Order: sequence, then C-alpha cells, then structure tokens
Amino acid sequence: MIYIRHTVILNMYPHCRTPHAARRGPAGRAECGQRPPACEARAGDCLSAHPSMQKKKTLQRRHIEAIVAVGDGRSVHRAARELGVPQPVLSRLLAEAETLVGARLFERSSHGSVPTAQGRLILPRARFALRTMERLNDLTTGDAPPIRLGCIPRAMHTLLPHLLERVYPDGGQAPLDKTGTGGAVVAAGADGDAKAQGRTPGGGTGTDGAGMRFEVREGNSVALFNSLAAGDLDFAILRGNVADPGDEWVIERLFDERTVIYCAAGHPDIPSGQVSLSRLAAMGWTLPEPGTTSRGAFDAFWAEHGLPPIKPLMETRSFEANLALVAASRLVSIAPESIVRRHVGFGVLRIVKVRRALPINPVMLAFHRMSLEDPLLGRFHAYVRDAARAR
Repeated sequence: MIYIRHTVILNMYPHCRTPHAARRGPAGRAECGQRPPACEARAGDCLSAHPSMQKKKTLQRRHIEAIVAVGDGRSVHRAARELGVPQPVLSRLLAEAETLVGARLFERSSHGSVPTAQGRLILPRARFALRTMERLNDLTTGDAPPIRLGCIPRAMHTLLPHLLERVYPDGGQAPLDKTGTGGAVVAAGADGDAKAQGRTPGGGTGTDGAGMRFEVREGNSVALFNSLAAGDLDFAILRGNVADPGDEWVIERLFDERTVIYCAAGHPDIPSGQVSLSRLAAMGWTLPEPGTTSRGAFDAFWAEHGLPPIKPLMETRSFEANLALVAASRLVSIAPESIVRRHVGFGVLRIVKVRRALPINPVMLAFHRMSLEDPLLGRFHAYVRDAARAR
C-alpha cells in the first residue's frame, strides 16, 4: 500500500505518550513531567527521544512525478528533460522513491529503464494518484483535465450519441469542429485507434458536470482495459467480461447486445429463410481481426457447434469496413444487430436467419474503484449510465 501525504509542519510541542505529560517550561521550552535532566528538551529533541512519535516518511508528489515520468519515457534522461530537472536530481528522487517503497521499480541500463514486476504494479497507481492531485489543483484554476473514455466501436454508434446529448445539453452551442474548441474532434491516434475530444459549452469546471471536457479513444476491449489498468483512461466501455480484473476495478453491466450474421440485400446464394451454419461456413467471409473480443466470441461459437474454423478472405480492424465490403459483394460478416438493422432500413443489407443464433453479449463499463470519489468523474459516470438506459 502506498500512502501519499503533503508536507506538513509538525506541532512543535507534541504530547508525550509516556507516563509523564509534556508542559511548557518557564523559558517557553517543552518540558516533560519528569524532573530534569531526564527529559527537558525542545520539541524536536523530545520527538527524537520518542521514536514512536516520529512522522513516518512517505512518498511525496515529487516522487510520484518521478516514477510516472520514468515509466512513460522509459528513460531517466528523457524523464528529466520532460520534467525540466537535472538528471542527477531525478535519479535521486527515483532512488528515494524506491527506498520508501522498499523495492526496485526500474531496471536501468544503457538501453533505458524498464519497469520491474513491482514497478508494473505501482505505475498505474502512481498515475491515478498523480491525476487525482492534478484534479485537486485544477479545481482552483477552472481548467480540469479532460475525462478519458475508452470505447469499443459498437458503443461509438449505439451509446455515444446519447452520451453526447447529456454532456452537451445545448448541442447547437457545441458544434463538431476540427480544433477541439467548443466541440468534439475525432482523430486517428498513433496506434490507429480513433480518438475524439470535446468540451461542454462555456468551458471551465464544476462539480455538477458543467464545463466538462472529455476525450474518447476507440479500440478493442483488450487494448482498452490494458490502457485503463495502465492509468491512461478514466473509464472504458468494453464488450463482455474482463478476466480477473482485480479488486481495485469496478465492472458494471450497461446493456446487452446480440451479434448477427449479415449479407448484401440481394445476395443470390443466401435464401431469405433460415440457413444452416454449415452452409454459411462455405461462404466467403470478412471478419474482425484476431485478438478482438468480437472475433474471439465468434470463433468460440463456431467451435462449440463442431464446425471447422472460418478462414476469412479479409480481416479488418472495424466492423464499419465490413459493412461497406459486404454491401458491395457476396461476402458475409458479423456486426451488432442494432447497427446492421439501420443498414437493412437503407435497403443495402440483410440479416441472415440462422437456426442457432449467436449469443447475447453484455457491454460493460470499467473504472477504478476510487474514481467516483471525484465529483466530476462521478457526474460523468451518471451520464454514461443514463445514456445506456436511453439507447
């Protein structure tokens, strides 16, 4: 357990816990109830005389900043440059932090600094603690950092519009733009995931959610939970259950959604009636790439019915690409039912009626157990829950 305290000034006249009580002497010094010279001393001397009264050293903000900077930069040199301090100073802070923690946090070499097992355990907690401190400071400046939401693609379509309605009650006042000022922006991150940024009208901050800023990072469930655990996200909307999330994480069920098999509206080889899975197995497929939760669930479903694994002609990172491919070809794919039905309404796609439907999957909200202690994060959490009920 890591305890974080701000530096405080100790009372110069502490109460002794021994049978003799401290009192003020004629010279204004702290004297114990015993006769001198047994315990006549200044407060500092009395504190030294009673080790149980000494303040236990704990990690300070400067130590946490050093841990996070080295963890992010993977190099003491880069971390020192980022923090604007000499490298020897940062090395000393890191050494102090490791002494206080009682473990080595990084393996340092000419190639950089790599977190140890203990470092990997502490880094996300350090990031969370540092971000909490930043939020406390920002309460007085009116410029709170953005809330970071990770979101699977299907929720971007089905949940995010309802969330925007709640975060932006005056939607016309905060139009989408390309600058991130007064609106929401979607951009591609370095890893190819989509990101969106936005802020409520009027700027600023508040405990009621007014002036709330947020950014959305789109990705698959595994990557998003890893980002959440690393301290890079405040909330993550995921598909399915997370394996052994640990006691510090809360996983809430938002809603259930079924995945369906679909094809082009005029597909000549797939009848409008029920179709067997074995017949579909012989079709050409385009599927989400391996490693995604959707692909894993589909492969497991296929195997449960004793069918050979599908070898897709194409694999994509998003179901949006598959929607376009299927509409213009004889390929078959999978996607959330609510999204496919929209395209069915446009007359370009058709849901394939199968005798054995794919299972219903829950969409979950994950966050750190302490997050709701923050009023702004608590308000955002309420918005997400309300948006899920409204979908």
